[in-house]
Amino acid sequence: MAANAINVGNAERIGSVIGGMALVLRALARPTPARVIAAIGGAALLQRGLTGHCALYNRLGFGEAGKPRNEPAKTSVRRWAAESDPVTVASEDSFPASDPPSWTPVAGTAR
Repeated sequence: MAANAINVGNAERIGSVIGGMALVLRALARPTPARVIAAIGGAALLQRGLTGHCALYNRLGFGEAGKPRNEPAKTSVRRWAAESDPVTVASEDSFPASDPPSWTPVAGTAR
């Protein structure tokens, strides 16, 4: 993956731009030391939203829209540690079918 490839989803980009603008504008309206520090964070959010690249995602190995790279599409959410155990993976994939509803038969009249 290229160093500056887009690895942030559209919703995250929009949120980053809105949040970054709010922090920068607040610091410009009435600067205080705390707001100036927040504006620096806002500038980082603006950069992330406008470029679509997050250095932290890149460092952690996340690809586009926050999904791990080289990860096949999944229909169920799995724990990272359980993916190496084929029995756990098969159990989680068949969860609704392998968990039948329980019932207790009642003989006679129920109180």
